[in-house]
Amino acid sequence: MLEPKTLQDVTAALREVYNRATAAGRKRNWDYAIELMLSVILKEPTLEPARQELRNYEAGKSENIGFFGKIIAGISAAFKVPKIRVLAKKDAFKAMYECEKLLGKYLYNWSALNALADAAGSAGAFFISIEALEIIRGKKPNNESNLRKLADYYKEIKDGMSYLRIFQEIGNMHPNDLQVQAEVRSALAFSTMHENKWERDGSTQEKAYHKEEGEAEKLAEGSMHDANLAQILVQKYTKELEEKESSEARRKLAEAYLMLNEYDKAIEQLTTVQEKLGIMDTAIDKLIEKAYVANIDANIKELSQNPDQYEEPETQIRELREHRYQYRFGRAKNRAEIYPNDTQIRYDLAMLYFEADDFDKALEEFQKAKRNPQRRLSCIIHIGRCLENKGQFDMAVIQFKDALSEMQGAPDEKMEPLYYLGTAYEALGENDKAMECFKEIYQNNINYKDVAQKIQKNYK
Repeated sequence: MLEPKTLQDVTAALREVYNRATAAGRKRNWDYAIELMLSVILKEPTLEPARQELRNYEAGKSENIGFFGKIIAGISAAFKVPKIRVLAKKDAFKAMYECEKLLGKYLYNWSALNALADAAGSAGAFFISIEALEIIRGKKPNNESNLRKLADYYKEIKDGMSYLRIFQEIGNMHPNDLQVQAEVRSALAFSTMHENKWERDGSTQEKAYHKEEGEAEKLAEGSMHDANLAQILVQKYTKELEEKESSEARRKLAEAYLMLNEYDKAIEQLTTVQEKLGIMDTAIDKLIEKAYVANIDANIKELSQNPDQYEEPETQIRELREHRYQYRFGRAKNRAEIYPNDTQIRYDLAMLYFEADDFDKALEEFQKAKRNPQRRLSCIIHIGRCLENKGQFDMAVIQFKDALSEMQGAPDEKMEPLYYLGTAYEALGENDKAMECFKEIYQNNINYKDVAQKIQKNYK
């Protein structure tokens, strides 16, 4: 099984090409950035940072492709994918590159993504197969055949939790299908087996030890949330660090301290990890933020529950909340400056601008973050809400309708864009269209926001 490579694993010359590609990406010169990054993954197909950047560029380019451009890309794939599948039997990596060239023209090409997943699977690069199928999942979350295929790859790498989550999604699609529910139970057994490692042979004492180790691992992976068991992790990773320095062990130790509400100790461990890396790791930076914010929240809770024990508790609470926002905003802005092409970071910053009612800046950031396939729909809805708050209701209507046109899920998922489409129509004086939106929500969820009051007022 092939593992992803980092920039430290490749030559300086290849890193130089990578840097030129990211520079072109920052200027939104999508075609040139894609061309350069394709040359990088031609030489190093498993270089994960290059693959992530390439997907961002392809998403950016795909946003601006018109109807006929999509048709041409589909026709091209229809001719080439069968040949690529034949090629994959002889040279999987070459087949993968041919798929990448198709995706460079249009990212959301389902046949090319499936062919890439299969070719990568043949090469043992299962993380690439998962990446391709997750893109499909982001756009087609209820495509059961894709979910099952994705689950197979998660099973291949023994990622029990991801395997289980997918089967839980499938199970939710078929709540009354006994065979599917049996598959969910089987997935749960698989997840438990690989998380607990209980299948090992050995004495009762050995199995008890492995059970404790399994509980620690489950706690570390976030599938167990019992704070009483967090002490197991503290002991486990403290002992590991006494024997050998490990950034991963420090990160997990910090997460255990978080569960125990020992925020200063968590921040101390995470800061040490960041210093040893020498560069900002966004995941570590977000954990530091999480610990700091949790500490603020604990102080706010204490002031709220015991106001008689403090002087001017309301003022202190107000100041803490302001400090909380400014702290989160500062870290998010810093991450965006260091990693300007990371669309998830752009999304986080956009949400903070939106929270502060700075709709102009939020709008700009949501437009950048929209290239993220997993955040695309949320970005479209929030772009509409920004426009609505700016009084640009006609343009807001377009955004909400675009979001609804891309949503293939259950009625519950459409509530938010439907509601705001209705309020935009209200502001435009188009009451009949507004009521159509509110009635559709009302028939599925009578308690959604103030829809019931709007319906009753209309009938009166």
